[in-house]
Amino acid sequence: MSHSFAYPGALHIHTTYSDGSGSFPQVIAAAQAAGLRWIIVTDHDTQEGAHYAGWHGGLLVMVGHEITPDHNHFLALNLDHVVNNQLAPQEFIDAVYAEGGFGIIAHPDERVTSRFTEVYRWDDWCVDGPRERNGQTVGLELWNLMSDWAEHLTPRNRFVNFLWPKRGLRGPTRATLTWWDQLNMAGKRTFGVGGVDAHALKQRVPWGHVEVFPYHWLFKSLTNYLLLDTPLDRDPARATQQVYTALRKGHSYFVNRLDGDAPGIIFHAQRRNRDDAIYSPGDEASLADGDLVIRADVGCRAALRLLHNGEVVAHGRGHLRYSVTHPGVYRLEGRRRGRPWLFSNPIWVRE
Repeated sequence: MSHSFAYPGALHIHTTYSDGSGSFPQVIAAAQAAGLRWIIVTDHDTQEGAHYAGWHGGLLVMVGHEITPDHNHFLALNLDHVVNNQLAPQEFIDAVYAEGGFGIIAHPDERVTSRFTEVYRWDDWCVDGPRERNGQTVGLELWNLMSDWAEHLTPRNRFVNFLWPKRGLRGPTRATLTWWDQLNMAGKRTFGVGGVDAHALKQRVPWGHVEVFPYHWLFKSLTNYLLLDTPLDRDPARATQQVYTALRKGHSYFVNRLDGDAPGIIFHAQRRNRDDAIYSPGDEASLADGDLVIRADVGCRAALRLLHNGEVVAHGRGHLRYSVTHPGVYRLEGRRRGRPWLFSNPIWVRE
């Protein structure tokens, strides 16, 4: 299915209702200035900001919450109440899904404590969704920008990495990407996202305070592009469900806009000699219906690679083309200037 509309947005955002430094109006203004069309705010164990949900000019605001026990954090979405963070991870995931919500496993592979954060790793990787999955999908935060930056911070590099933050970013860990591939190969539909984990923390320095990092800067970093068939509805409830549906189905990709934007990439599978049979991220195609060719074009000279079931099967500089001969999970990665840049959700190919 071809998706004609790509909407940029950000998720995993904190305000003064938990441990962020900005109010909802400040966060909204920063997102608008960064050119975003939607944001999902997930304060810790509260939905006090729910009255801000809806359209603010051209920006759609949604309010979920982050379930935050000592470890094992989870972004709970599409709920109108807070889930108890004293439950075990399997229990609170089951509760979210039983009540009609869905969620995203946050920063699963944190390992290093820094002056900015403790380790909030997802401890048991055997817990990867509701017990009764029934075709429901779960999200995995492949790249958490603040976790990535903080985990590579040392006393020697902290000032340099603050002034040139891209130096401190490494992208998703290999373990996280491998887990993601394994889940999808096992038929456990898992969509990937990039999360900013925005707090805009204020740190004391000898001459006063500095903000690490401002919301308007973070909102120009990891950006998720949702692929929709129709424009976002002006009714906020319907538009919210459009966003949530696209997320759940994996109709998205994300890029680090610090290394360049990509508002209209091409990544799809297509029937040979048929312009009406196109399959985008999150879609499912069958080899039984005819030969497939995967095409990617990102509009710049990024180093691309196509992965099939976690293994690289094709490379390209800015674009690539690949004839599909085997079923499985196909996804796209891109690097710019030697740094991780683009990650797509998979296209599913059946026998």
